[in-house]
Amino acid sequence: MKIAALQLSTGHNYFGHHGRPPDEHPMTAATTVDCLAGRGLRGDRFLDYKPAYAGQITFFAEEIHQALLGALQPPPRSAAAYRRNVITRGVDLNRLIGQEFTVQGVRFLGTAECKPCYWMEQAIGPGAEAWLRDHGGLRAKILTDGPLHVDCATAAGLLLAGGHSRRMGTDKAHLDWHGRPLIEHQAATLTATGGWPLLLSCRPEQSEHLAGFQRIEDQSPDGGALRAFVDALSAAPAPVLTVLAVDLPLVTPDFLARLTGQARDAAVSVIPLCAERYEPMAAAWHQSALPVLRAALATGQSLQQACTLLQTQNLLQPYRVTSDERALLTNLNSPSDRLTLPADPSYAQRTTFPNG
Repeated sequence: MKIAALQLSTGHNYFGHHGRPPDEHPMTAATTVDCLAGRGLRGDRFLDYKPAYAGQITFFAEEIHQALLGALQPPPRSAAAYRRNVITRGVDLNRLIGQEFTVQGVRFLGTAECKPCYWMEQAIGPGAEAWLRDHGGLRAKILTDGPLHVDCATAAGLLLAGGHSRRMGTDKAHLDWHGRPLIEHQAATLTATGGWPLLLSCRPEQSEHLAGFQRIEDQSPDGGALRAFVDALSAAPAPVLTVLAVDLPLVTPDFLARLTGQARDAAVSVIPLCAERYEPMAAAWHQSALPVLRAALATGQSLQQACTLLQTQNLLQPYRVTSDERALLTNLNSPSDRLTLPADPSYAQRTTFPNG
C-alpha cells in the first residue's frame, strides 16, 4: 500500500448532523500523522471518540476517486472531499475488511466499509452516494502506535491558457468545442486525472475563473510557457505537476495519468517525444526540473533547449509517442487546424464542466 495523501480534521462536518446543515471544518493535509493504538490519530476529530471504536482511522483509494471523476464529472474535487484520513494507491481496500494488516510498520484491523451516505451528494455531487456503494473506503482500528507518512504524493495539475493566440486571431480558450468553450473541455480532462490542487495559468487581463482552479497570473508578458512552468512548479505542493495546454483538445486523462505515474515513480520529468521534438504542453513535470527551468528563463533559452539539457542531466525521461497516440497531440493553433480535427465529439472525451 502506498500513501498518496494524509489528512486530519478537528471537527465533524457531516457526522451527527442529520437534520442540521453541515459544518465547515477543513481537512488539513499532513506529511506525517501519529497513530495511537486503540485511540485514533493525534489531532483528528475521532481521537478518543469512544472505546474500541471501529473507525479510529479511515482509508480511501485514489483510484476510486479518479474513476468517480471520470464517471460522474462533478465540479473539481480533491480527495479531501471524502473526509477520509489516508488516501491510498495500489490496494483493494475491501479485501482488508476483517483482516489485520501493516502499513509502514503500524498494525491495523480492517473493520468495515466506510459506507457512503446522503451527504456525499452535497460533498461530491449528484449520483455520488449510489456510485460509491461498495467503494466507500475502509474503517479500521489502530493496533500499534507509530507514524504514517506520505510516500507517493498525488500530482498537482496545471492548465495553460495564457497564450496570445496570435495565429488563431482569437483567444483559443473561448473557441467552441462541440458546444462548449474549449477551456471547459480541457479543464474537465485535467480534473479527471485526479490531480490536486488545480492551477490555471493565464494573463492578468484574462477573465477566466474555473471552479476548483487557482489562478496563477503571468506577470511577465514575454516569459511564455517557460515562465508559467517556473511559477507553477514554485507554487505546487506536490512533486509532480501534470500539465495540459488549452489548445490540445484530443489529449485524454488516461494519457496524462500514464505520464504522471512514470514521473512519480522515476522522480524525473516525463515529456512526450514526437518526431524528435519534445511536447512539453501535455506532460508530467517533476520538481527536480525547476532549477534548470529557472536558469533557462534567466538566460533566454527556449523550452526545447531546457528539455534537452534536462535529459542530458538525467532529469527528464522522454516518452516516445506511439503512432496511435500521435493524434492526441494534435495542436489547435490556427483556423485551418480546426479542419484537421475530428468532427465527431466521441473521439474526444465527453465531459461536462461547470463554469465557476
